[in-house]
Amino acid sequence: MSRGDVYTRWGRTSCPSGDIETVYTGVIGGGHYSHSGGSNDYLCLPIDPHWDQTGLTASSVGLIYGTEYETSTSSSFKHLYNNEAPCVVCKANAGTVIMIPARTTCYSGWRVEYSGYLMSQHYTQPGSKETICVDASPEATTESTSASQDGALLYFMKTSCGSLKCPPYVNDKILTCVVCSK
Repeated sequence: MSRGDVYTRWGRTSCPSGDIETVYTGVIGGGHYSHSGGSNDYLCLPIDPHWDQTGLTASSVGLIYGTEYETSTSSSFKHLYNNEAPCVVCKANAGTVIMIPARTTCYSGWRVEYSGYLMSQHYTQPGSKETICVDASPEATTESTSASQDGALLYFMKTSCGSLKCPPYVNDKILTCVVCSK
């Protein structure tokens, strides 16, 4: 049996090079930013879904939407604004994978899988989404357009001093992240 742990590389269509196996590629999905119910997790939806063949129907449901980058005010990622975000699920040749917020490097003894920026929905939107580590070199899906479709949205996360102590943190800074394996 091969050992290893799986992780999602948010914002990219391929796993890092080396001994990393691609499990599947996909698109980021999630609940609509304005809905108070439904999914509060981002999901890596495979690009090749298999549908139920039993004919199951339901009228009271939760909804999953595609996810767009909301980066119009960013200094580096304006070109991705309103484009749909991809993802890839990777299997590392390691026993443990962890995402560490507010870091660009792993602690001693750990290997960097990828680094990036913490992203989630806007703080004024209802409900809440998980915070994910989006790759520092994000891509758009191949079918993406810059036309706003809304759905689930990704905004950069910033620090807010008060109960978060500054220092060591700095107020109003974009938060980084790193995914590490061991």
